[in-house]
Amino acid sequence: MEQSPQTCSTLFQMSHPAPSPRRPRAVAFGTGVRLSPRRFPLIRVEFMPVESLDATASRPASPPSAPGPSPAGRGVDAVLQGVAGAAALMLGPLAALAPRGLPVWAILMLLLSLAGLIRRGAFGRILRLTPAVAAVGAFLLLALASCLWSPSDRALATVLEIGYIALGALAGGAWIAGLPAADVRRLAGLFLAGGLAGGLLFAVEAALDFPLNRWWNSVPDDQLPNLLNGNVPKRTAALLCLLVWPAALAVDRFGRKALALLVPVGYALACLPLTSRSAMLGIAAGLITLAAARASARWTRRLFSAVVTAAFLLVLPAALLFSGPLDLDHSSLLFRSAQHRVEIWGHAAERALRTPVFGQGIDASRSLPPEGAVSEFSPIGDSLLPLHPHNAFLQVWLETGAVGATLALAVLLMLLAATARLDRRDQPFALALFATALAMGSTAYGIWQPWWMAGFLSAALMLRLATGIGDKTR
Repeated sequence: MEQSPQTCSTLFQMSHPAPSPRRPRAVAFGTGVRLSPRRFPLIRVEFMPVESLDATASRPASPPSAPGPSPAGRGVDAVLQGVAGAAALMLGPLAALAPRGLPVWAILMLLLSLAGLIRRGAFGRILRLTPAVAAVGAFLLLALASCLWSPSDRALATVLEIGYIALGALAGGAWIAGLPAADVRRLAGLFLAGGLAGGLLFAVEAALDFPLNRWWNSVPDDQLPNLLNGNVPKRTAALLCLLVWPAALAVDRFGRKALALLVPVGYALACLPLTSRSAMLGIAAGLITLAAARASARWTRRLFSAVVTAAFLLVLPAALLFSGPLDLDHSSLLFRSAQHRVEIWGHAAERALRTPVFGQGIDASRSLPPEGAVSEFSPIGDSLLPLHPHNAFLQVWLETGAVGATLALAVLLMLLAATARLDRRDQPFALALFATALAMGSTAYGIWQPWWMAGFLSAALMLRLATGIGDKTR
């Protein structure tokens, strides 16, 4: 009975029948095994050279393995990993206890990112001239040139501060994008642990009238009202409002979608009623944006593009309208600090129109002469402006004019467009962070204050880290 064809060994190959009608011969294979053509009529045997029977001869030579890192290299990697972990873990407590120390964190992250890129041989990534880099670079050049006419004695220092924050964003983003999966998860976990600790610490501090802060700054009991109404708790509230969004995304990326929403909601309920109205506005704007972006991230992004464009185009006439014909700085519908904001905005808009093209010079807000104007609320120093206009759009117009406003608008629109390149599940959190930053930047703090810029940087880098959890581990 004829047997079906069998699979040939790697030492045998299928071939055409030999032309010679010679009688088939049995062929010995291995040790004592014989293959006869009578028994296996569909198999033709080709004789191979003897050396081909060597098991290693027919295999391609394995490429030499890459040498592992030297002991010194492993030591450098260990140091970088340790510093990165400490930075991620300390961010939340630092924001809770010493918000004005955040520039130190930003400089540390800049140095860490540059060292990591150099160690990885990827330093060239930050040398590419993208449109966003070109716009930021042009704004820095304008700010540097404006030092020539700025009345501020720290104009150059402000340019340097803007510069290292911008470089930190560029280098930090490139470094985080190339981290291995294990490092992404480890750093994200440490950031979450530190953020939870910072939030709980701030909640306890606010509930107990800030005992640690009073002890650290030697604040006597009779000065407690000044502390509670001052900027110390408000700075922390604002910074944590930014950090809750990357924390919520990290929770979502770790597979706890139901808990992700509790991060901003829980923070808002536990902390914000005790502190800052601007922070409450910011977290509310973020929550509304999160819901809208989950319904349609594309239309939410388009709405924000229109809002940001309108803000730069209309901020000057709107400020003059509020403080002039509408007289909102005396309106009983607004609380006192809001009335003061309107007064500040009107004065800043009036001064901005005097130098509409290139502005009064970078950091000029803190040093403009009052020219006889006196605040009806709380004059600070020799200027009607208390160090800044409490509105980022106005401050850019006042200090860098239409040219600076155009460049700043371009940067914000490109940043907003970049959120469309994120994973669909990440976009609502990124847009919520954008909305929170926009709301607080429009009502509180000078946009060039180092701790405030460092807060934006830290939130953006941690959001980039959180998006990498899914990219690396799915």
